[in-house]
Amino acid sequence: MQASRVRTQLRSLIAAASVGMALWASAPTGNAQTLAWREQEAIGWACGGIGLEERQALKTLEAKANAVMLFVAGGRGTLVADVRLRVVSASDATRGLEIVADGPVCVLQLPAGSWDIEARHGETVRARTALLKPQDTGNPQRLQFAFPEQSNGSPKASQEESSGVSDWGRVGR
Repeated sequence: MQASRVRTQLRSLIAAASVGMALWASAPTGNAQTLAWREQEAIGWACGGIGLEERQALKTLEAKANAVMLFVAGGRGTLVADVRLRVVSASDATRGLEIVADGPVCVLQLPAGSWDIEARHGETVRARTALLKPQDTGNPQRLQFAFPEQSNGSPKASQEESSGVSDWGRVGR
């Protein structure tokens, strides 16, 4: 009787483990959705950069980009996400893009010309103008937007940040 109960419990555990493995294997990865190249009226972009895989995927996308934006906060340059990004053509205010960056890095392909860029994190706004040329594609201009530490302190350093790697401003390198 005891052996029969043990076999039944063992079968239940194996079945549960099989279901769990099947669910885990079929779960969609965040990278596929987060890093999808999006396009709107001749403007292409992808944002992400949380973790090495996402940074490598963004590095690959730089081949079709002419601008890369990095968002940091605090004295040590903690990477930040959820930055409201507004990019508007300096010659045509109806042409542009307004998004919330779901990672600390955005890779963009913008038509050649002058672009007014506004990045907002919390209550702080940073603005720049970028002059993009056709030859910038594949060799993008790099723009860093630095924000003050949040009032409750910057987020705790990630394991990657604590590792001592010194090239955070260079996507995927």
